[in-house]
Amino acid sequence: MRLHALVAVVPLLFPVALVAADHDYHATAESAKSVPWAQGTVKKLGKGTVTLEHGPIASIGMDAMTMQFAVKDPASLARFKVGDKVRFQAVMAGGGIVVERIEPAQ
Repeated sequence: MRLHALVAVVPLLFPVALVAADHDYHATAESAKSVPWAQGTVKKLGKGTVTLEHGPIASIGMDAMTMQFAVKDPASLARFKVGDKVRFQAVMAGGGIVVERIEPAQ
């Protein structure tokens, strides 16, 4: 009887895993043109990371807060210092949030 219950439940769970994996793929595969820009202020620079005080990030559904992000291209941080106003594009990738592009605010 238990085996029958397991056989009935497993196929129901598998499509959910596929949908979740597919959603993550689409979030990371978006072209740079389709990811909305967010605004922020540099609070700290690290090796391949940046801490930003930021407004809402529409691309990942995040409210305004201050947090540290991994950066896709760590060399892109060389032109910034604490206090700089920036705009950036962030996506979900590899189970975390990654800043795909960052540039001085306009």
